[in-house]
Amino acid sequence: MFKKVPAFITACLLLVFYAFADASTPKVTISAKPQWLLTSKPYDKKLPARQIDGGYYYQLIEEQFNVEKEADYNHNIREIVSEAGVQNASEISVGFDPSFEKLDFHQLVIWRDGKPQDRLREAKFKIIADEKELSKFIYQGTYSAYLILDDIRKGDRIEYAYTITGRNPIFKNKFFKDIYFDGSSAIAHEYITILSPQSRKLNVKGFNKQLPLKQFNNGPLHYYEWEGFQVQPVISYNDTPGWYNPYGRVQISEYNNWKEVTDWALGINKVPEHLSGDLAAKVAQLKKQTGYDKEEYFRKAVMLVQDEVRYMGVEMGQYSHQANAPEKVFKQRYGDCKDKALLLAAILRANDIEAYMVLVNSDVRKEIDQYIPTPNAFDHAVAVAMVNGKQVWVDATIAYQRGTGTNIYFPHYGKGLVLKAGNQSLTDLPDLKGGTTSYEEIYTVPDEKGKVQLDVRSVYTSYHADNMRNKLASESRDETEKNYLKYYNKIYKDIEAKDSLTVIDNPAANQLTTIEHYEISNFFTRDSTERGRYQASFYANMVDNQLLNVATDARAPISINYPYHLNYTIKVVLPGWNIGEKENSLSNKYFSFNSHQWAKGDTLYLNYKYAAKKDFLPVADFDSYKKDVKQVENDYLSYTFNYTPDVSTISFKMNWWMLAFTLLIAAIAAFAGYKIYTRETPGIMFTYGSNFKMLGGWLILVTIGMALTVLLVLSTLITNGPFDVHTWNSHLSSGFGFRFMILFTAFGNTVELCYAIFCFILLVNRRDILPKAIIGFYTYCAVFIIANYTLSANLLSNGKFGADAGAAIIRSVLTAAIWIPYFMRSVRVEETFIVPYPPTNFSYETVPVPIQEGNDGQAEN
Repeated sequence: MFKKVPAFITACLLLVFYAFADASTPKVTISAKPQWLLTSKPYDKKLPARQIDGGYYYQLIEEQFNVEKEADYNHNIREIVSEAGVQNASEISVGFDPSFEKLDFHQLVIWRDGKPQDRLREAKFKIIADEKELSKFIYQGTYSAYLILDDIRKGDRIEYAYTITGRNPIFKNKFFKDIYFDGSSAIAHEYITILSPQSRKLNVKGFNKQLPLKQFNNGPLHYYEWEGFQVQPVISYNDTPGWYNPYGRVQISEYNNWKEVTDWALGINKVPEHLSGDLAAKVAQLKKQTGYDKEEYFRKAVMLVQDEVRYMGVEMGQYSHQANAPEKVFKQRYGDCKDKALLLAAILRANDIEAYMVLVNSDVRKEIDQYIPTPNAFDHAVAVAMVNGKQVWVDATIAYQRGTGTNIYFPHYGKGLVLKAGNQSLTDLPDLKGGTTSYEEIYTVPDEKGKVQLDVRSVYTSYHADNMRNKLASESRDETEKNYLKYYNKIYKDIEAKDSLTVIDNPAANQLTTIEHYEISNFFTRDSTERGRYQASFYANMVDNQLLNVATDARAPISINYPYHLNYTIKVVLPGWNIGEKENSLSNKYFSFNSHQWAKGDTLYLNYKYAAKKDFLPVADFDSYKKDVKQVENDYLSYTFNYTPDVSTISFKMNWWMLAFTLLIAAIAAFAGYKIYTRETPGIMFTYGSNFKMLGGWLILVTIGMALTVLLVLSTLITNGPFDVHTWNSHLSSGFGFRFMILFTAFGNTVELCYAIFCFILLVNRRDILPKAIIGFYTYCAVFIIANYTLSANLLSNGKFGADAGAAIIRSVLTAAIWIPYFMRSVRVEETFIVPYPPTNFSYETVPVPIQEGNDGQAEN
């Protein structure tokens, strides 16, 4: 009944377990049907052929339970409709526990062509110890009466009936039962009854779609009767939460409240007040070792029970629910969950630490409060203690838990029944965090052809550290390394391990670290369309593994791995990164996600964070969840970069369309400049005279600055412009944003170059339109710089400006702020730039020549 711990089992363990079995061989007895049975009305209508699965179906499933006589009667009729049914339905198997149950067969008839063939022979039955839980270290002592039917043919009807008499004495004649009305296959006729003395009150609660209930009295007995026809199957789905149960069913229990269940459980699992033998000696040793420090004693007691008492359950008869004495469990050094929980509680109480056993359901969890009170509600036992005034919950079946004091992980069990005298209700259990898992992959890339060094560092905390510690202890290091290599081999075909797995355990912090080392050949993929360019891709599989794949036809809630916190980082060490910083986030009711990419020095960083918020996804939110998952998977988990190792070693290849684009912009700008320059100056004739100023003063600096601007922008355009296809593709990041910025920058620089040449021509020719033109130039330069860096930040860096952006913007704004007012207000500018177009629109003023006087008073020729 209790907690199942996954593990392997060996053949030698079988010999040990069978030693506990009853020496007498269980058997099947042939007898007449009980006299207390009710008779259902015959029903011969068959199932539609399209509803038949596996080549056969149940024409009748009949179950009758006699509470007082402790007897369960079963009567079934199978209809074989095809050869597949012959294969699938020609054996009969009935399970029972011979320690308290007796199996009687009443009928086994094969109906062929309407005629009965009596096949009931005691000698035909084989009694087999089934022990389905043996691989999980649970020995239950149950058997199956197994019968292989001879000569079964298509069209046969197999009818058989039997009664199992006896109940587990551990329940002291209290009755409880879960009855299911449907399953995975359709049923033609179903008939179920419970016969109980009127003096015994049975509580009944139904779930989902149930068969109609009819109740009536007959003498001293009260009858509960359910009957259904053409009962349809229930579709089951994978990965549903443990509490999800879509089947129509009823719970019947003679327990009226949880206090009655508590009292029953305490009666068979009482924590002893005094210990003896080896256990008492061990307690004395622990007290001495810990100096009576309660927290340290608690911790050592937990480690003792978890690590030194192995999980093994011998749950025969009453021991299905009753724990063995703590002294016995400690001496034999094995026990199941209830054995270990009671042992831990006893050790803690021996040092005056208040402690109790707690019953939980590891599958149903908090939904257990939907059940009516019954011992059948639980499948696991844990413990709770008060250590220095702090309530601490412990699952004693978890091995290798580490940490200090009361800092210990406890699973998400939801609710439990504390076995404390007087307890009348279920208790809410803590919803603790499960720690984090951090993965860091560092790819060191020497060049495009060399072997890439991959170092993987994984850090586990809390629950994840417990799990990993247990995993490493349960399998060989060689097997672990093979499994890790197999994982990366699915991503990189040419990968090999270069060193042994390193494990660093920090028990006090409950943190475990593993380090792996690999070498990857053929890391890059050569670009088939571009010579000299290589490509590499990454995908955040660690995150993708946590996202649910909701099938189109899914109609049931899906379980989510909770609690789970993941921090996954990819580092790529390779010089030449040219990317901006980018961050994306998405959060809903079920998970939060964040991706962050940036480059620093010679390293690219890709970081992903994921955290589960709930333990299941309801059907109502399937569409919104799938939409969010699609966005995360399509937009945020993958990253691809292009790499051209050395453009200088590759022959120049003209990017013709980019050159054409730039020349077109230049041609348009030149044409516009020509039209503006040759526009005739309206107004009167200008006279070139004494008030006409030549270029001088601050204008010399402007002229030199404009000439330098022409040279600087031209150099920038040639150097950074992608006129070589290899240069265009040499950046380590590509995409729409990056390519758009290349085009925008080339366009802006081309316009700036043409504008600067135009202004320089106006300057040296002292044109009258220069002041307005140069004011426009300085304004354009400031606006272009601001727009260029703003677009770059939003398209490539998630809204963040680079380190040099602020300085460049400030320089351009200051330049405009200085020279624009100067050209608007300077008298020198006003008197210098007055030459109109055409130049014939101005004339030269005649300057009089001074007269030289001689001695004779006549003018000198």
